[in-house]
Amino acid sequence: MNDNALELRMVNKSYPGFSLRDVSLELPRGYIMGLVGPNGAGKTTTIRLIMNLARPESGTIRVLGAEMTGNAVDLKRRIGYVPENHEFYSGVTTEWTASFVKRLYPTWNDRKFRELLDKYGVDASKKTDVLSKGTRAKLAMAIALAHEPELLILDEPTSGLDPVVRRELLTDLLEFVKDGDRSVLFSTHITSDLERVADYITFLIDGRVAASGERESLLEEARLSNPSASIEDMLWTLTKGGQRRHA
Repeated sequence: MNDNALELRMVNKSYPGFSLRDVSLELPRGYIMGLVGPNGAGKTTTIRLIMNLARPESGTIRVLGAEMTGNAVDLKRRIGYVPENHEFYSGVTTEWTASFVKRLYPTWNDRKFRELLDKYGVDASKKTDVLSKGTRAKLAMAIALAHEPELLILDEPTSGLDPVVRRELLTDLLEFVKDGDRSVLFSTHITSDLERVADYITFLIDGRVAASGERESLLEEARLSNPSASIEDMLWTLTKGGQRRHA
């Protein structure tokens, strides 16, 4: 079995005014990777390519040991995906939303979904369009977890959430990978999220990888020049210096 949950090799994608260039990263099974960078760095584009919502112009993407091209339906059933904008059908209840989504996943676990709703305090009878942003984020996470995925891919899952909700979601990510077989890729611009849960970090600047590797290895390298360097210090230095490295 391939030991990586996710592999990107020299992936390129161009849009008017923006290009993702030679992006490579590896996420081993059983770990959490934070995908970080300023707005417009290419985080969402990278995630869309991984999810086969856009096609790379060159390079390879392997998810759970297989290329997404030609295997998208099967692989997506094994992924819990939460996009940045938690969009649900308007005018329907949380319960109806679940009854619709569950048909897409043979591994859907009704009991787990209801346990997650209870844990998160989400009312199944409420219509999704009256839910707060935090509650919508919790619902999206509950749906992603309820079909027992092997890989979670989350685009800015904690953005705009209050600190209590953010801590809850981050705690659930740590719980998710505890068995050593499941993995998480999440994008963020909040460095405290990385400090709390990320085993690996990939930092994007202007569509290119500035650094990628184990969090502690990257920090050790940064501390050679600044013994007290934090993740935020390291990312600031990379942003200003334009360095590129892997650890």
